[in-house]
Amino acid sequence: MDFVPHDKKTIAEMLSVIGVNDIDELFQDIPNDLIKEKLNLPQGLSEPDLLRHMEKISKRNKTYSSAFIGAGCYFHYIPSVVNFVISRSEFYTSYTPYQAEASQGYLQAIYEYQTIISKLTQMDIANASMYDGSTALAEAAIMATLITNKQTILMLEGIHPEYVEVVKTYCWGQDIAFEEVSEDKIMKRLNENVAAFLFQSPNFFGDVEDVSDLVEKVRKKAPNCLLIQAMTDPTCLGVINPPGLTDVDIFVAEGQSFGISPSFGGPGLGIFTAKKKFLRKIPGRLIGKTKEINGTREGFILTLQAREQHIRREKASSNICTNQALCSLAALVYLLSMGKTGLKEIASQNFQKAHYLKSELSKIPGYKILNTKPTYNEFLLSCLNVDLLIYQCKQRNLLPPLNISKYYPKMKNIALVCVTEMNSRESIENFLQAAQEAITNTKEGEK
Repeated sequence: MDFVPHDKKTIAEMLSVIGVNDIDELFQDIPNDLIKEKLNLPQGLSEPDLLRHMEKISKRNKTYSSAFIGAGCYFHYIPSVVNFVISRSEFYTSYTPYQAEASQGYLQAIYEYQTIISKLTQMDIANASMYDGSTALAEAAIMATLITNKQTILMLEGIHPEYVEVVKTYCWGQDIAFEEVSEDKIMKRLNENVAAFLFQSPNFFGDVEDVSDLVEKVRKKAPNCLLIQAMTDPTCLGVINPPGLTDVDIFVAEGQSFGISPSFGGPGLGIFTAKKKFLRKIPGRLIGKTKEINGTREGFILTLQAREQHIRREKASSNICTNQALCSLAALVYLLSMGKTGLKEIASQNFQKAHYLKSELSKIPGYKILNTKPTYNEFLLSCLNVDLLIYQCKQRNLLPPLNISKYYPKMKNIALVCVTEMNSRESIENFLQAAQEAITNTKEGEK
């Protein structure tokens, strides 16, 4: 028989408790054009027919020879050992480790992940991961309000616009005031009511902020305000100072660059670290190591579970319901395979190749680099015609840079260009040719 968890009487009682008349009213916030009354699905296929159908669909995908887009999701080299390890059935079929005695292998893997992230960032503690970088930043903002008992969040311009939207949504849901400020207005807007100051470095435009100077200024003006740094491509930690050395209170990042394929934009990995004194306020989980009471054998346990479905219930600081274990395992294997020298080499190549492209583009009349600060692997490029640059890139089988007007409509004819270790010298020269051709065609079109 069919499993029917709720009868009409039970449904009516639940709707009455929350003050809703019917199911339609419950889902009134969903736009009508997104509501499907009925799914028009075809008849089932045999396995051979299904495989042929999927192969036909896959041929519609466009595979580029090289990519010059980043903006929060990056093409980095992934060692073969990463996919080998995470493809093992004991890892990719594992679920949340509720029962420690039955989950020792995965608990140890998560423990090692926390350890390596703490060492990389030089932060005291790292949790067992969040959904992605944007939710990690939003959770950090909420955590700051719980610590300080203040209800205002201040954000520096330059944070990834999608991260900003996620933070806004979290703040809206909890009646937390929110404001974005430019660099020259930070001191003016900081006051004793601000719970946290959020910033990204390297930021969305590629600028590497002087974090130590920023932290010092905020501390002087608002000593009780928490400083939260975000990062979308933490491979830069191979060459720049880790956040733990700059005295930030919470550091979050998107871990996709650590061995996770960009795929179609996901999945991501939310890296979340903090100072030890905030340990009991962090969202998610902490895995710890312990010993037998009457023995010497070591084991791994869920030391902290700051979630609503555990002991904290309504007092939980978060309702994030996963630890992204497979993605954190990929990051762990990636960082172990790279080692200290490997990550430094990756970061150096990102910096040097991007700097080379910046230098060469600035020699072409019609292009201008807009960044005034040092950059990592991304930079803003002013063009005569950004659409033509994008077209010429595609003609050369290059995945083009981002037209930044998608996020900032007033920023016309500006591209956000990204270069990683995956961009060969040949692909960079090919991009320069595309850039030159775009200028030539633009000028011919103006005649």
